[in-house]
Amino acid sequence: MKPKQQQGPIQGDRCGICVPIVGPSIEEILLQVQKAVQAEVDLIELRPDMWMKSSNISEDEYIPTIVKLVEEVHSRFADMPMLFTWRTLAEGGETPISSENYGHLLQAVVDQDLVQAIDVELFAYTDAIGHIIKQAYQQGIQMVMSYHNFQSTPDIEILHVYAERMVSVGAQVIKFALMPSTNDDVLSVLRLTKELTEQYPQLPRITMSMGQLGRMTRTCGNVFGNCVTFGTLGPISAPGQVEVAVLKQLV
Repeated sequence: MKPKQQQGPIQGDRCGICVPIVGPSIEEILLQVQKAVQAEVDLIELRPDMWMKSSNISEDEYIPTIVKLVEEVHSRFADMPMLFTWRTLAEGGETPISSENYGHLLQAVVDQDLVQAIDVELFAYTDAIGHIIKQAYQQGIQMVMSYHNFQSTPDIEILHVYAERMVSVGAQVIKFALMPSTNDDVLSVLRLTKELTEQYPQLPRITMSMGQLGRMTRTCGNVFGNCVTFGTLGPISAPGQVEVAVLKQLV
């Protein structure tokens, strides 16, 4: 087991740029990672729920296939920090997976020990996943706990309750991605970011208001304490993502 890292790829004192890797084939995945490396971004997000969407393989084959793909990416681009994310259908993902296999997949990636950070959805959390989080922590893998809502922006009081739950189960980074209906919703996300920064100054935060209406939060959220913004070099993984070249000038 490698020694525990003192710092993961997501830190609270700056805003990093992350590129989602969403290609449907190993060739396209590797090409997207290569472009991210050339663009000198801070980290990439591996999104196998998007890889598997058009793979025509059974769910039983997901885990060995994904483990092999992660190994391939690492073998070619070992210096690029990786955030591993399987986004469930309930929170905007592209491919269904059972709750049991979601846990098995996270366990397999932690056991593989090649990524620097891993995403766990708050509402997918179970006691079994809690054990995976503890193992990841011991191995120095940074744990991002997330909540996504592609329909609306809940009241800020509810979001604070979610943040408290994330912290209570061991999150090392907390993430909120919310869909606005009004400009007040966009302001609510910026206010949430500021309040989380004040409440948990030691804990990195990732926040965004999605879609065209919320796009400005991806370029100015760092002013309020956002620590990662997701940028595109072509394919996107969520509505409203901004080109990396633009982000490099603004964050």
